[in-house]
Amino acid sequence: MANASNIVTTVFGPPLKAVLEPVNHFLAVHYLPWSTLCAMALFAGAVVWVWTLKKEYVNVDAPRQGFWFDLRVWTVLCLLPHVVVYLYFAKWS
Repeated sequence: MANASNIVTTVFGPPLKAVLEPVNHFLAVHYLPWSTLCAMALFAGAVVWVWTLKKEYVNVDAPRQGFWFDLRVWTVLCLLPHVVVYLYFAKWS
């Protein structure tokens, strides 16, 4: 396995380093608050996008039409733990 790792590093290392090095330098200065804000904006954008979907399209095969059978509700509920964990480990400084 170590040989495969060396091959992957040799082949993909230089191009990835050329692309990611400037990003790393930029994020070293601006990383913490902006990354958290961007991540929260992506989560919020996903929630807004899910709620713009028509209920008829989202629940085509739902056994019933109640609130708890709406997949948009479950999408938001499934995103909440991700948001909580992300905010728990994010350091606001």
